[in-house]
Amino acid sequence: MEGFDSEFKNLKDYILKITYRIWEERGVERIRDYYGEDAFVKTPTSVSDNVEEVVSSTYETLKMFPDRELLGEDVIGSEDVPGTFYSSHRILSSAIHLGDGFYGSPTASKVTYRVVADCICSGNKVIDEWMVRDQSAIVKQIGLEPHEFGRQLALNLKEAGSAVPSSEDYVKRWEGPPDSGPLSGAAKNLAQTYQAVWEQSEFIALEKSHNRACQIHAPEGKVIYGRDQLIEFLTGYTKSFPKGSFRVHHWIVNEESSKNNRIAIRWSFSAEHTGLGSFGEPTGAPVVIMAMTHAEMQEGLVVREYHAIDEISLWMQISSYSMSLRHR
Repeated sequence: MEGFDSEFKNLKDYILKITYRIWEERGVERIRDYYGEDAFVKTPTSVSDNVEEVVSSTYETLKMFPDRELLGEDVIGSEDVPGTFYSSHRILSSAIHLGDGFYGSPTASKVTYRVVADCICSGNKVIDEWMVRDQSAIVKQIGLEPHEFGRQLALNLKEAGSAVPSSEDYVKRWEGPPDSGPLSGAAKNLAQTYQAVWEQSEFIALEKSHNRACQIHAPEGKVIYGRDQLIEFLTGYTKSFPKGSFRVHHWIVNEESSKNNRIAIRWSFSAEHTGLGSFGEPTGAPVVIMAMTHAEMQEGLVVREYHAIDEISLWMQISSYSMSLRHR
């Protein structure tokens, strides 16, 4: 890997090793070795714009979950520009909630949840990152309700004199280099299916994209089996947000002879909360889903899929809008 320490055999080796050193070896100070000084880390609920904020947030997470374990399930990657690599890293994380912090007082609850982190890596450092954590899975496992937790985040913002970003700013947060080029091949087919589903509720499109026996990992740590259950899950969203715009911000296809073909897509869906579905009574709130999806393919069909969606962010956006209406 041009520009990287010789110990790293490839992009996957680099990502897995630095993640292990920072988190499981508790080498938090080594973040300065592996992240650029002005590195951004963008999530649906927060933005860090320098390495010191990344260090601080990592310490905060370990304060809450001091025994956190991170199992690297997959790294889907590409070299979009010589010497600049793009990785999409899926992690299965487990920990015990033992400290105060973002999720409130410690509950001693064991939590298991997934994270997907997309990183741009150059010169032996991460220089930009997008990350989605399944926060609703964490919240449910510590005994709280996602909609109430999202409402509290919105209230915290209001009391601090802040507000959630506009839809335009949320989408801008999820954009960014490098340009992966026009969609093509399997990624194009899958993106077109998602667009038909999210924008038009055309669930019949799933018959040409997903194996009948597909396995889907969804928010709240749910596992969905088969197309019928997948349609039921997606219907909860499309009823809540019946009209919107689906955008693909980055995509990767990895084809390896010893593995299923794998696709990573970073995407967003901008809509309004005008229908009755998984997110309660309609409020008219503008909402942006900032998401990442990993898909495994066999014979041109999805057999396994992971949707990283932060539902806490959606509840926060909905609650913030409702609060703003009450105070007009």
